[in-house]
Amino acid sequence: MSQLIVMLDKQILKRIAIKTTSITLGRHGKCDITLPDRTISTHHARITILRDDCFLEDTHSTNGTYVNRLLVDRHLLEDGDIISLGKYHIVFRSEQGLGVQLKRLSLHPKLMDSGYDAWLQVMNGSKTGYIIPLKDERVVLGNQTTGQILIERSLQGQYIKRENGTMNNHRNQSLSPGNTFTVEGVNFQFCLKEQNANSTPLAPN
Repeated sequence: MSQLIVMLDKQILKRIAIKTTSITLGRHGKCDITLPDRTISTHHARITILRDDCFLEDTHSTNGTYVNRLLVDRHLLEDGDIISLGKYHIVFRSEQGLGVQLKRLSLHPKLMDSGYDAWLQVMNGSKTGYIIPLKDERVVLGNQTTGQILIERSLQGQYIKRENGTMNNHRNQSLSPGNTFTVEGVNFQFCLKEQNANSTPLAPN
């Protein structure tokens, strides 16, 4: 079950299990999570749960909603994301595994858009041959309990693989076409459109 960990000055104030389809955050006492801070709007943000996914949405707040230090309007929450509202930090924790993420992220190669510059190819398992387009600035695979991989695009257009493990290790690698890595026993290969040798997706069995 997913949960929210509300923190202030690095101290945990409460842990809230996500059991409903909507959670409101703000300064008002009737919000599901009340955050008494003048910089936080009366009704600041909302988390909406759709099947296995949790979406954070800023509800026209005055000072904005931040996730991992980036200003967001709407954001799909991933395990380990840190929501910042005023002086409060709220950590999102989820046990959602790679299987659920693959259902959401992966596409059959026949559905591949010619506009995709880079993607991951699934090399084994039930989704062999499927692709994960790297169209967003950040793609998260796995969770922090089992081992988590983040693929991020730098301002220079490079794709960086960052590892988050249970020991809080952080290892960064600039990806090149043909590079492979493993998450929860599933192998992935990084592909770039410009590299013909690595840009033709394998047909699923």
